[in-house]
Amino acid sequence: MIITPECVAPTGCLIGQSPLWSHSEGFLWWVDQKRAKLHRYNPRTGNTRRYELPVRPSRIALFDGLLLMAADREIGFFDPATEVYERLAVVEGEPETNRTSDGGVAPDGSFWFATEDDAEREPAGNYYRYGPDKTISPIRLPSVMMSRTFEFSPDGRTFYTCDSTECEVLAHDFDPETGAVTGRRTFAFTHELGGMPFGSAVDQEGGLWTCLHGASRVVRFTPAGDVDRVIVLAAPLPTGCALGGEDMRTLFITTSRAGLSFPQLDSRPLSGSLFAVTVDIPGMPARSFGPIR
Repeated sequence: MIITPECVAPTGCLIGQSPLWSHSEGFLWWVDQKRAKLHRYNPRTGNTRRYELPVRPSRIALFDGLLLMAADREIGFFDPATEVYERLAVVEGEPETNRTSDGGVAPDGSFWFATEDDAEREPAGNYYRYGPDKTISPIRLPSVMMSRTFEFSPDGRTFYTCDSTECEVLAHDFDPETGAVTGRRTFAFTHELGGMPFGSAVDQEGGLWTCLHGASRVVRFTPAGDVDRVIVLAAPLPTGCALGGEDMRTLFITTSRAGLSFPQLDSRPLSGSLFAVTVDIPGMPARSFGPIR
């Protein structure tokens, strides 16, 4: 099944990423990492709003009415009501050439994230867990050049991440009781699909919607790793996706324009925009950071 989305916010982000649906607010949040900006889209009105930030955020999560952020080499939070950012913790021991990349909230309420070489030349990144006790601890996984996707299956027992450079979607066994991550394996290869796997979203049936950077596509992998749905975009560089809307059937997709030539931008002027499309299988409300209540 091939689906075509529409552009709902032509924001022209340099690197739009980390879409996050806030069900309580009815807003879609996302960031423009290189330009240190936060964006908000209201699907009820079609209006967007932009916030300036003192850091370069790479991933955001819900946090008691605030937004938790992985940015540069730190974790902090932003209050949209006051437009104030506050640092919570610094990632110790990381080279100055590294920055945070992708992340997500685990079933236990902790925030998982990765770091990477800012120039994307060396596999120098690491994986971390930021807990509700405000401490950062390492997650023992092999370093990759570009780590994208931090998603869990609906039952919380499978952790998905992507080695973008190697065009691999990886799956791991996750033990919710102990927090152990084991059984690293290749869930899917994307090189034959024409793009690198980037951000993803999981639906209620365990399907993994994954952006194919460079291929103008977002595909849905079944829990068995087969592609059963394809979204074709009017932008070549999709970066992230999130399921939201009132019925959780709207797939929001962020895109990038970084690295595109002037002729490419002329032919794909919506690069860097936010897209949306209705899908048949709903998603699940985003987990919030913090202790499970």
